[in-house]
Amino acid sequence: MRQLLKWAPELKRKFLLAALYKIFETLCMGAPYAFIFLTLDDLLARSLSIRKVVWYTGGMALCFLSQGVFSYLFTRTIWPTANDMVKKLRLMVGEHLRRLSMGYFSEKSTGSLHTLLVDEMLAIQMSIYQAFPDIIVALTFVTIVPIFLLFVDWRLTLVTVAVFPVGVPFYFWVRDVFSKGLSQRSDGLSNVNTEIIEYVQGIEVLKAFKQTDRQFDKFNNTLQHFRETNIRVVLKGDVPMTLARTILDLGLSLILVFATCFLFSGTISLTVFLIFPIIGLRIYEPVKQLFPAVALRKLAEPALYKIKELLETDPLPQPENGHVPGACDVRFENVSFSYEDKKVLTNISFTIPEKTITALVGPSGSGKTTITRLIARFWDVDSGQVKMGGRNIREMKIDDLLSRVSMVFQDVYLFNDTIYQNIAYGSKNAKKEKIIEAAKIARCHDFISALPNDYDTLVGEGGATLSGGERQRISIARAILKDAPVILLDEATASVDPENEFLIQSAINGLVASKTLIIIAHRLSTITSADQIIVLNEKGRIEEIGKHKELLENRGLYARLWRGRVHATKWRIGTGRQDL
Repeated sequence: MRQLLKWAPELKRKFLLAALYKIFETLCMGAPYAFIFLTLDDLLARSLSIRKVVWYTGGMALCFLSQGVFSYLFTRTIWPTANDMVKKLRLMVGEHLRRLSMGYFSEKSTGSLHTLLVDEMLAIQMSIYQAFPDIIVALTFVTIVPIFLLFVDWRLTLVTVAVFPVGVPFYFWVRDVFSKGLSQRSDGLSNVNTEIIEYVQGIEVLKAFKQTDRQFDKFNNTLQHFRETNIRVVLKGDVPMTLARTILDLGLSLILVFATCFLFSGTISLTVFLIFPIIGLRIYEPVKQLFPAVALRKLAEPALYKIKELLETDPLPQPENGHVPGACDVRFENVSFSYEDKKVLTNISFTIPEKTITALVGPSGSGKTTITRLIARFWDVDSGQVKMGGRNIREMKIDDLLSRVSMVFQDVYLFNDTIYQNIAYGSKNAKKEKIIEAAKIARCHDFISALPNDYDTLVGEGGATLSGGERQRISIARAILKDAPVILLDEATASVDPENEFLIQSAINGLVASKTLIIIAHRLSTITSADQIIVLNEKGRIEEIGKHKELLENRGLYARLWRGRVHATKWRIGTGRQDL
C-alpha cells in the first residue's frame, strides 16, 4: 500500500477515510457482544427487566444499523478509489511507455504488456477492495475485543489470544509460498497471453501452411504449464493456511477447557463462562481471513514490481524547454547506431535539404528504415548527431519533433475504428472537408465512397476488412492530413496495385512544393526523379549519393541494383523451367 500511495498520493485521504469507515464498521460488529454479556449477566442475576431488554436490544439494533451504514460508506469509498488507483497506474504506465525508445518494445512481448495493463492491474484492484478491508477488520477485531475481554476476565483473555503467536510462523510460511509461486504464475500468464495473441494474429499463416494443429499444441502446452503452476501454488499455500486455521480453531477448545476449570473452581461466574465461548466463535474468523488476504497481496506484488521496473526504465531524454527550429532540413553527422550488439549504421553523414525528395535505397538490412526511425527519434543514436533545421533533435521535445514528422509505414496498422477516425488520427480537430480532400489526394476517396457506410465504415482490427493497397492509401491520407513539414515514406507503394501506383506517385509529387519527403523504395523506378538518392551498402555505410542518372553513370552499387531490378521485371513464371 505504501508503494501505491507513493504513485498516487492524492488518493491517501480516500484510503484513510475508507480505513476509518471499516474500523467503525468492525467496532459496530463487535459491540453487540457487550450487550449479550450484559443480558446474560442480568438474566443469571435475575435482574433482567423489560426496560433493560428494550435498551439492550435497541443498542444491538443500533449497532447493526450503524454497521450497515459504515459498510455502505466503505464500499462507496473503496470501489471508486480502487478504480482511480488502477486508472492512475495505467495512465502512468501508458505515459511512460510513449516516452521510451522503441528498443524497449523490441525486448518486451505484447503479451507481457497486455498482462501488466489488464490482468495484473485487476489483481491490484482486488487487493485494494478485498485484502485491504480484511486486514483492517482482523487488526481492529483482535485489538479491541481482547481489551474488552480483559475487563471480563484477564486469565481467559490470555487463553483466548494464546494461539495468535502460534499462528505467526504459518503467516510467514504462507507469505513465502505465495511470494515465489505467484511470481511464477505472473510469468506464466504473460506467456499465455503472448501465445493467444500470436495464435490469433498468425491464424492466416497457420492455416496456409497447415500448422494450426502444431501451434494449437504449443498453445495447449503453455496453458497446461500455467494450470499446473496455479494448482501447485494453491496446494502449497493451502497446507500452512489449513494448519493455521486448525490452530486457531483449537483456541476455542482451550477456552472451553480453562473456562470449565475456572467455573468448577468457583473463580468465574456462569456469565463469564458463557461469554468467552460465544466471543471465541467470532474472534478467530477475521484472523483466518488474513491468510487469503496475504494471497491477494502477493497476487498483486508481481504487477507492482513490473510497474516499478518499467517506471525506472530511463526514457529518451528531452529538454524542459525545447528548441523548435524554423527550417526542416535534415542532417546526419557521423551517425552510428546498433540494435544491442548488431551494428546497423556506421559513421554516416548526409544532408536532406528542405522541401526536396530524398530516396534511401540499398540491400535488405542496410539500415534504410533505421534512418527514418532515427529522424523521428524512436531511438537515440550511439554516436554522432541527427539535426533538423540546424539543431540537434535531442534539443527538441519529443512531441514537438513528432508534430513535424508524418510517417507512412511499410506495415500499415489501422485502428479498429471508422475510416474517418483513422484518417483523422493525427488531426483530431480536422473538418470533414479536409479529411475528404486528403483522401482524394491519396486516391482513396472513390473506394471509400463505394462502401456501404462511406467514411463511417469500420475497418476491423489492424484494418482487416481492407486490402493491403487500401490500407496503404488510407495511411497516406492520414499523413497528408497531419500536414507535417517532413514526411517519411517507408516503401509507400509496396502494397499498391499498378493501376493505383501511378496515382499515389502523383499525389506524393504534389507534396514536393511544401514538404520534405524521405522515401524508402525497393522499386527503383519510382524514385528516378528524386532530388537525391542515398545508397547504403550491407554494412550500413553510405556507398554513394547522387541523382538517378549520375549514379547509373558511376556504375557502382546503385547501377548494380538497377540492373538487377530491370532483370527482375523481365521474369516470367516458368522461365527457368527445363523442357522435359
